[in-house]
Formats: sequence, structure tokens, C-alpha cells
Amino acid sequence: MSSEETRFSRIPPEAEEQLPPVSSLGGKVARMLLRRFPLWPVVAFIAKKSVPQHKHSFWYTVGSMGLFFFLMQLLTGILLMMYYNPGQPWSSVQRIVMEIPYGALIRSVHHWSANLMILVLFVHLVSTFFMKAYRPPREGTWYTGLALLGVAMFLGFSGYLLPWDSLSFFATRVGIGEIEKLPILGGWVAGLVRGGPEVTIDTIGRFYPLHVVVLPLTLMGLLGLHLFFIQVQGVSEPDSFRALPPEKRRYHSFFAEYLVNEIPIWLLLGTLLVAFSALWPRELSPEADVAAAAAAGIKPEWYFLVPFQMLKLFPGKLEFLGMALTSLIPVFFLAVPLVDRSVPTDRRGRIMTRVGGGLFIFLVAMTIWGFWS
Repeated sequence: MSSEETRFSRIPPEAEEQLPPVSSLGGKVARMLLRRFPLWPVVAFIAKKSVPQHKHSFWYTVGSMGLFFFLMQLLTGILLMMYYNPGQPWSSVQRIVMEIPYGALIRSVHHWSANLMILVLFVHLVSTFFMKAYRPPREGTWYTGLALLGVAMFLGFSGYLLPWDSLSFFATRVGIGEIEKLPILGGWVAGLVRGGPEVTIDTIGRFYPLHVVVLPLTLMGLLGLHLFFIQVQGVSEPDSFRALPPEKRRYHSFFAEYLVNEIPIWLLLGTLLVAFSALWPRELSPEADVAAAAAAGIKPEWYFLVPFQMLKLFPGKLEFLGMALTSLIPVFFLAVPLVDRSVPTDRRGRIMTRVGGGLFIFLVAMTIWGFWS
């Protein structure tokens, strides 16, 4: 028997011990696959993968909630793409809502899953921050997570205009107007996004490929990198857990216990998503009129209300100050792993926790204020 035949026909003893019994169907299928695809190091890694068990273990599920809503985005987005026509955006969405079976429900599920995905990612950011999961060697996981949140926000923004109704048109025009106020590159970026000096039907030609190709592929690439870092470095353990003696630390098997416990959570999320979509469906307002005046109270989506409200506090010549203060928010999150690199008792870590707590309260307060003002 050649070396190649030996490699593809024998299963190492260490892998054999971890497989189901030979007499079971699962054992037969597993051995058949492993004889053809010798990936026993991967099998051994999966078998040993575990999740810490402690009073904060619930927060580990928040990331999987974001993944669930993203998968719902992909599924409903593909279904909507079959009937959406970027050349006739409003009439094609009207047909989806009025004529296509379950079209209105699918559109509402797409809308709610986008908003809930961004909300869950923000909660995941908060839990990761307070569990200190950004400290070495997990800086890469932190930065890819920040990038995922940013791409998800712009994914929602790019899809908001696609129905081409009056609400989405004027809200998008307001949002791009805020981008245009940025110094140096603001005008150029706004013109690039709009495809001209104003938001017109041609802007759909820019937003549609961004929304259905560029941003989803970018998000999936970042997600793959984010999950790769987590697999290689393991799940972050909070300081209180690491302070325990090794014999008192408890772990869940990832696939045999933890992942199985995730299934009811996903089923509950799916039920809530359908319930929200049925009770509060995404409405389609009249078709956008680019020559009409914007109605009073038009605002961007809720996840962009913080910079919108900040600029309202600094009108006129003070707008630049409002932009500068707003830009400190992402700068803080980028700087956190570079500043708080120490042991739990270090003073810098405590300061970052207090500053971060105050910042999160500020973000929530500004969002609520912007929503109700």
C-alpha cells in the first residue's frame, strides 16, 4: 500500500478513541469521512473545545444572537432580491408588499432583523468591554468586532434608501448631509455615495451593489476572521474566573453542551422576530419626490442618532466642535486595548472601566434624546 493510500485509509488511534462506536450510524459515517478527508487534528480540536462556566456565561450567547440575525438578513435579503428592481424601486417594493405571498412579512423580518442585529452587536460590545476581553492577546478579536459593528451599521444605512419612499429618501438625504459636513473629505465622500450633487434615483445604483454585494462580503470576511481569532485563542475568561483555583473552574463542552443550549435561544429569537414583524410591520410610505420639501422631524436611523443629536447641540460655526467630540467615541474604542493591557488590579484598567461605563450611558441617553426630540 502506497503512502498516500495509508494516509487516506487509516484513522489515528487518538482520533479513533473520540469517535462514536463503530456499530452506530454516526460512527460509520464519521469513519467513512475521515478515511477520505484526514482532518483528525480538526476533529481533536473540536472535541476539546470548551466554554467557561460562571455567572457571566450568558453574555457568551450574545455574539451568537448577532450571527442568527445576520443569517436571517441573508435569507430574507435573497428572497427580496428575486422581486426587487433597482430601476423601479418603489413600484417593485409595492409589488412585494401587495402581491407577493408573504412578501410584506419577509420585508418586515428583514427590517427587524437588521435593527436587532445592530442592537445585539452593540450589547455584545458592551459585555466584551466590561469582561475585559480586549486585553492581550485578543486585540485582533476586539478590532474585528468593532469593524463588524461599523459594517453592520452601514449595511443598514445602505438598505434604508432602497424602497425609495418618502421617509427613507429624506432620512438618507439628512444622513448624507451630515457626512458632507465632515472636514476635508466630507464633500468628496458624500458626492461619491450620492453619485452626484443630490440624492436622486441614480443613488440607488450606488447603494444597491453596496448593500447586496460589497458590504455583505466584507461582513462575512470580517466575521470569518473574528471567529478564527476566537477559535485559536479560546473564549475569554473574566478576571473573577481566572482567580479561582484550577480545580474549581468549570467548563462546558462547546458542541456537546453549549451549542445544544443555544438552539432554544435561536428558536425564541425566531419567534420574537416573526411576532415583531407581524405586530409592527415595516410600512411603505408614498413614493419619494425629490422636488418636495422634507417633512418636519425627519431623522436618520436610530443607530446614527448620536452624531445627529451631537451636531444639533453645536449649530452653525460650532459644528466642527461637535464633529470633533463625536470622533472621540471611535477613537476611545480603538485605544482601549492599547491603554488597558495590564493585570486586573492596575489603576489604568479601573479608569478605563469607569470612562467606558460613562460613555455607554452617554450613548444610550443621546440615542433616546435624539429619538424623542
